[in-house]
Amino acid sequence: MVWVWRLWPLWLALVVGLGAYRAGYRQADTAARLAAATQQAAWQAQRLAAEEAYAAKLAEAAAEKQRWYDFAQVQSSKLAETTRRLDAQAAQIKKEIADAVHGDAQNGGDCRPGLGPDSLHLYQRALGY
Repeated sequence: MVWVWRLWPLWLALVVGLGAYRAGYRQADTAARLAAATQQAAWQAQRLAAEEAYAAKLAEAAAEKQRWYDFAQVQSSKLAETTRRLDAQAAQIKKEIADAVHGDAQNGGDCRPGLGPDSLHLYQRALGY
């Protein structure tokens, strides 16, 4: 056992070397963990930014869709009103045509059906002349 005590400088160097190795390993491990955490935080920030941009585009598209839907609703109601008005006007004109032809036949008797003065006046008024 004496030889162990004689080699104490070698044992001391070995212990110091192992301690230095362990300290270096811990420092490298800490630096690697820090770098990984930094990279992960950067990726998380990029993903969050991409999600926010996507959400903004999605909201913009939804607003555009709603504008077009509102426009279509207005146009649809205008079309329905115009169709209703034109149908009522066509029904009124048909009734007036029958009355005008009947009146022409009673007044003149010498005219063809639909070609009397009242009928022609009604046709001109219906066509906007």
